[in-house]
Amino acid sequence: MFRILILFCFIVNCFAESSLYELIQNAKNNPLIQAKIAQHQALKQEKNALYSNYLPKIAAGYNYQNTTNADLFYPKEAEGFFVEGSFDLFDGFKREGKIKIQDSKVESSYFDYLDTQEKVFLEIITKYYSLLIAKSKQEALMNQQLELQENLKKQDILYDAGLIQQDSLEAIRSQFLQNSYNLENIKVEISIYKENLSLLSGIEIVDINKDSKLKEVEANNKLPNYLLSQRHYVRGVESSKNLYTYLPTITIFNKYTNYNYGTRNIPTLPFSFDIQDPKYQNVFGISVSFTIFDSFATSFAKESARLNALAANTEYAYNVDKNNKDRIISKNALHSAKEKIKWATSALKSAQISHSYAREKFNAQLIDYTEYLSSLTSLFNAQFFFDESYFSYEIQKAKFLYVNGENLEEYL
Repeated sequence: MFRILILFCFIVNCFAESSLYELIQNAKNNPLIQAKIAQHQALKQEKNALYSNYLPKIAAGYNYQNTTNADLFYPKEAEGFFVEGSFDLFDGFKREGKIKIQDSKVESSYFDYLDTQEKVFLEIITKYYSLLIAKSKQEALMNQQLELQENLKKQDILYDAGLIQQDSLEAIRSQFLQNSYNLENIKVEISIYKENLSLLSGIEIVDINKDSKLKEVEANNKLPNYLLSQRHYVRGVESSKNLYTYLPTITIFNKYTNYNYGTRNIPTLPFSFDIQDPKYQNVFGISVSFTIFDSFATSFAKESARLNALAANTEYAYNVDKNNKDRIISKNALHSAKEKIKWATSALKSAQISHSYAREKFNAQLIDYTEYLSSLTSLFNAQFFFDESYFSYEIQKAKFLYVNGENLEEYL
C-alpha cells in the first residue's frame, strides 16, 4: 500500500501543471528581487547612520606620557582618563541637504525594487503565454500529422494499385516530413520557454495550465514604478546643491580629563617650594569656521550640481513623455489583440468547414493533392491563429498594465 502511494505521488508530480499564479507567487524569491530588497535595506541603514552622525558624540580614552630628561616643569610620567563630547549646531544647511538626498535614495530604491518585481512578473507572463502559443502550434501540427499519416497509408494502397500518380503520394509525404522538421524546432522552443520560466520563478516546469487568465483591465494612468524611482532620484540630485555653501560651521565641545602625575626632576635649591599638580581639567569651547576663499571651488561644485539636476530633470521629463506614448501604443495593441480574437474565431469555423469538404473530395479523387494540402495548411493556420489570438491578448493585457503603473499580481 505504501509503495502504491509513493508511485501515485510520483505520477501526480510528473504530470503537475503549474499555474500562472503559482509562478508569480514563487517569483517573489527571485534573486534579482531579493538583491533589490537588500539594496533598499542597506540604504535605510545608511540613512540611520547619517541621522546618528549628527547627534552629540561622546568619546572616552586614556593618555599616558613618559618623558626622558624631564625638567622642572614636566613630570617624568603623566597619565589620565578623559571624556570628550561634541555637537554640530550648524553646518551651513549641509545636514538638511544630506538628509534630503538620503531620503530620496531610500524612496528611489524602494520603487526600483517594485519595478524590478513587476518586470520579473511581466517577463513570466510573457513567456508563460508564449509557451502556450508554442504548445498550440505543436498541437495543431500534430493534428495535421495524424491526418497526413492516415492519408499516406491510403495513398500507398492506391499507388500500389496503380490508381494515383507518384507525385500525389510524394507531395503528402513531403508535407509530413516538413511538419516533422518543424515539430523538432517547436520542441526546442518549448524547452527554452520552460527553462526561462524555471529560472524566473524557481519552480521546475513540467507543464502549465492553459486556463490561467488575467482580469480585464482599465486604464488608471498611474506612473509606473520606474518613473517613480527616477522622480525621487531627481529630487536627490536637486538637493545636492545644498552641500556647497560658504556659510559657517558651528560646533560646541567639552573635554574633561583626570590627571595622575609621576615624580618631577627637581634640582637641589637653598629653599623649598610646593608644586600643585591639577587633578583634573575641564575645557568647554565653541568653534566657528567658514571658508573665506577657496579659488571658487565651492562655486564651481554648486554650478556642477545645478547642471546635473537640470540634466536629471530633462531626462525624467523625456521618460514621462515616452511613457505617455507607450500607453497609447499599448492601448491600441490591446484593442487590436481583442479584435483579432473575433477574426480568428470566424476564420477557424470557415477553415474547418472548408477542409471537411476538401478532405471528402480528395478521398473521392475529385480534387488533386495541391488543393487538399492547401486546405490542410489553411486549417492548421486557422487553428494556430485561434489559440495565438487568445494568448497574445493576455500578453497585451500584461504590457498595458505595466505601462499604466498597475500591480500585475492584483490581476491574476
